[in-house]
Amino acid sequence: MDLSGWMRIQATPRPLLVTARGGGGIRVAAERVLRQRGWDLASTPAEADLLVVCGVPDDDALAAAVERVWSAFPAPRARASVHVETDVVSELDRARVRLDDVEWQRSDIAARTGAAETARAEEHTGEHDHTGHTTHSTTEPACGHHRSSDPGGGHSMGDHDMGGHDAHMMHGGDVAGLRMADRAPDRDGLALDQLHVSLGPVLPDWPAGLVVRVALQGDVVQSAEVEVIGEAHPDGSSWLGMPAAAAALDSMARLLSVCGWGTAMRSARRLRDELLTGAVDDAELGRFVGRLRRSRTLRWATDYVGRLDLPHSDLAGDATQRWRRWLDVVEGREAGHRRGDHAEVALERLPGLLEGQELAAARVIVASLDPDLDSVLPRDARDRVR
Repeated sequence: MDLSGWMRIQATPRPLLVTARGGGGIRVAAERVLRQRGWDLASTPAEADLLVVCGVPDDDALAAAVERVWSAFPAPRARASVHVETDVVSELDRARVRLDDVEWQRSDIAARTGAAETARAEEHTGEHDHTGHTTHSTTEPACGHHRSSDPGGGHSMGDHDMGGHDAHMMHGGDVAGLRMADRAPDRDGLALDQLHVSLGPVLPDWPAGLVVRVALQGDVVQSAEVEVIGEAHPDGSSWLGMPAAAAALDSMARLLSVCGWGTAMRSARRLRDELLTGAVDDAELGRFVGRLRRSRTLRWATDYVGRLDLPHSDLAGDATQRWRRWLDVVEGREAGHRRGDHAEVALERLPGLLEGQELAAARVIVASLDPDLDSVLPRDARDRVR
């Protein structure tokens, strides 16, 4: 075996998870297997070599977003598509074999190179004007997925990348094929650059099927629109039947990840898995909950963020009050936190909550609401129902 082959075998894969609607239970199962194998999750395609798609991308927009993320993966790379929870292990094993298969990687690189050359040829095919220069067609640029190049990314709290994997510039002007910002008045009446960016549907620790289109000036959200994509799965997922305490720990883990507290996030996911199997240590669970309640840093990141005036609702209050309510559920003080109960309300209130917030705070707000959209119809279908 040569040195490169030995290094490939010794290297630990870095998977990036993508979750389709209806794939929440698959995501939880995949996170459990990946944790047991010691495979740390990647937060961007630039640092990943294994794409794990949980569920079926049954919407064209989601399928296209998945392909854009996949195209941003560096070589070597492999892909696993998991449609049912029982296939997690076998699909991950198959993808790992491809990751270490030199011939498969070479053919993948050749296919990518051929596709890129074809795209360049098509882009540079045009009518010559009278000066002899070629008139180039303007094509939609691929989404930037690296931290340094993602036009909507780069915002972080702690060690967690807050940048969007599927952030698109959606404005008219371009210079040399590069999209430029529009001009628009801010709240003080000054004309500032304004960028239109889509958050989702592919982001780590992001509700499956959610797309939030925001207009940014600097890193402040000026306006936001919410869309739900994909098919609803109200009855076909064990995800919706997850015990309340495990669901609360799962939501807590996603919020901790967005806030950049990686060690606590990993503990929350391990305790969630142990709750699901009935093997949790109650004393350890109590110590973990107490540590979160005492954390000044976590409260600093969530106090006064995303406040909702909704009496008698699990969404009431700010982000801190919401995650403290999750901990109440974990400790058995409340029986609530059914994921789909307040999804519609969260979607309706989300645009107003995001306006005026920094982009990093916007991610915290979404994570603190953590709406499960498996039982939510797309907007046009909801309108027809009403």
